[in-house]
Amino acid sequence: MGVYFWIAIPVDVFFQHCSETMKKHGVGAYVEMMSGTLGKRNYVKYSEENAAYFVDCFSSPDYHSFFFSSYPFSENLGSREFGLFFNSPVADHSIVGSGGCETEKTRETIHLRQIMKQPDKSIKAFYAALQRSLKKIPDLKESTISGQKKQYYLSTSKTIIPQNAHSRLIKVPWEEHCLHLGIIIKQE
Repeated sequence: MGVYFWIAIPVDVFFQHCSETMKKHGVGAYVEMMSGTLGKRNYVKYSEENAAYFVDCFSSPDYHSFFFSSYPFSENLGSREFGLFFNSPVADHSIVGSGGCETEKTRETIHLRQIMKQPDKSIKAFYAALQRSLKKIPDLKESTISGQKKQYYLSTSKTIIPQNAHSRLIKVPWEEHCLHLGIIIKQE
């Protein structure tokens, strides 16, 4: 299975398909929100009880990214320093995700990336199983981006755009930036 994975589907459908694989592999999902305090992030953990709230976080202007992790956190993460999932030992157990925002006009691609080249075997097994599971979604289509990268998507009347780059150089909203420059993913 690949280190990178791109899929353009509604985020609620994405996590419906992730939840069973997460349970089977003992993996948690965490959405990262900007806290307003420099260098701090707020984390919301996914559960079946808060699934709607978790998915709503992707529409918040404070949404930044999300993570899957098999790391055995002993407490609710709440507010933490930025970089929690990118530092050892947590990074060895984590997958970073970005994208997933959706508006009336666009659907942002969800991008998953294995953080470490040699991850812990539990997160590696989860990531492979998750990719296999997502590829089985009915009516899922495959396209090639930049001649070599595979992307999966569900057909939509919306324009599919890449995941947000979170670049400080981009001064307008991401959706506006992509539509203005024609940075879109073609549906076949």
